[in-house]
Amino acid sequence: MKTLFASLLIIAGTTCYSKSGNDLEILNKFIRANNSGTEEAIGEFIKETYEPHLFEKIDLEKHIDFYMMISKNFGHLNTMVYKKIEENPLRLVVHLIKESESVLNKSIDPSEILVVEIDLNKDNPKYLSRGLGLGALVCELRKE
Repeated sequence: MKTLFASLLIIAGTTCYSKSGNDLEILNKFIRANNSGTEEAIGEFIKETYEPHLFEKIDLEKHIDFYMMISKNFGHLNTMVYKKIEENPLRLVVHLIKESESVLNKSIDPSEILVVEIDLNKDNPKYLSRGLGLGALVCELRKE
């Protein structure tokens, strides 16, 4: 009975991890590309993570320019998630902060917090269904 219970826990843990593995992998790729701050790294991020049919339709230069603007405005990002807002098998929304900030600091100015929305393609969840949703938390708060 103990063996069966342990096996079920391992299977459940593996299933939960596999559901969130793609979104976390994409998030980590974004952080690395952002922190490198180069057009090449950001272009590679887009090529690796955008669903192939979506990638064929986009203006790559405009997408690179957008990610470069975010990189310049926010600078290097902390590799640890500051706050997780939403998580399900096809969607992850998190707050990221600057590399120099501590994730323990609970009084960071909302204009210094980057909201990242990852929507995975339901047919092939290793790819994004659209580009990342990115913006300062202060903008999101103003909408409310």
